[in-house]
Amino acid sequence: MPPLARNKIALITGGSGTFGKAIANVFLSNNISVILTGRTLSKLEETKRTLKTTTTTTTGNNTFCHVIQSDISKEDSVIKLFQEIDQMDECVGSGGVDIVVNNAGINVTANSIEELTAKDMEDVLGVNVVGAFLCSREAIKRMKQKDDEDEIVEREKGRGRIINIGSISSTSPRPNSTAYTTSKFAIEGLTKSLSLDCREHGIAVGIIHPGNVISDLLSPEEVEVRGRTEGFLTADDVAKCVLTMASFPYNVNVLELTVIPTTQPFVGRG
Repeated sequence: MPPLARNKIALITGGSGTFGKAIANVFLSNNISVILTGRTLSKLEETKRTLKTTTTTTTGNNTFCHVIQSDISKEDSVIKLFQEIDQMDECVGSGGVDIVVNNAGINVTANSIEELTAKDMEDVLGVNVVGAFLCSREAIKRMKQKDDEDEIVEREKGRGRIINIGSISSTSPRPNSTAYTTSKFAIEGLTKSLSLDCREHGIAVGIIHPGNVISDLLSPEEVEVRGRTEGFLTADDVAKCVLTMASFPYNVNVLELTVIPTTQPFVGRG
């Protein structure tokens, strides 16, 4: 693993979900402060209570965990989210967040294409794709400004990192998963496009494609069946991958990373 990122601030969407909690925990354990966002404030606050901030005795640097309610599928809500971050004491004068983890994701009950409604597609794409786009856009606006403001704070060369949570479903879908698969295929395209457009500004954009992970998106029945036949990663496994990507200097970009259980079928799901 490269040297760990230090003294950085990360925004994690879907902050109260399985992945969000695990990513926040591993970040805080490695001196990366976190801002968690999600739709339900009570869930965010409960997540915050389970996390531990740290103090680095050698430097006196403190980590923090803040929560902000936001519906990232709505443009006005995302704009307000970043305006609130701009006004946080820890972010004033530093240019805001250094890392954005676009982790929020939803799914609908597996349906045949005939049963899938337009609203189903809109809901899934709204969170999984539009939400990631909006958060990336607002972050990039601020990360670009850091490129011309070196006097604000000493930083590594480059000014930011965006990590998207994809899925192997983008290339190896399961049956009756049209909405989810479409969203994960789209987020891969978003990642590559942003990586191309942001490289001259020192902003690295990459994506992690997890395979089977036990999460709150799966029913107990799915966990039981897949556990017997395919195996599972834990959310901590994925969080460690996120930390690894976040720990590289900004002139290094892990464009794509796929992590699956050793026993899981992948290509063609066969």
